Amino acid sequence: MATPTELVTHFVDLWEKDDGFTEAVNSYFTDNTVWENHGLLTTTGKEQALGFYHEFSKATGMTGMKIDMLAIAETGNKVLTHRIDRIIDANGTEVMTVPVMGIFEIDNGKIAAWRDYFDTLKNSPPSQ
Repeated sequence: MATPTELVTHFVDLWEKDDGFTEAVNSYFTDNTVWENHGLLTTTGKEQALGFYHEFSKATGMTGMKIDMLAIAETGNKVLTHRIDRIIDANGTEVMTVPVMGIFEIDNGKIAAWRDYFDTLKNSPPSQ
């Protein structure tokens, strides 16, 4: 069985594939996984998580993501991440850059809880 860090790394790596976020959620979430985007909303389960993701994609024009994993640390069943989530549109243009601190809680090889913390009042313009 994968370590919690390996599981989270693979989960995040999937986001960069076409429809990879859907694959990641379907592979690693339980029907009761709680995903908290502090300052925005909280979802429970795969269906709500994917519903939010697809609505966010429509609202931002996101067709892909590029993730820069700056740091990752594990303690017990918890994995802390420091990431830059880059939102990409259909032209391959970076439309949003979101610095994120996240924590994942792993239970029996699945993500039981995921909380992301970021500044909801501003997002960084793409780097030039």
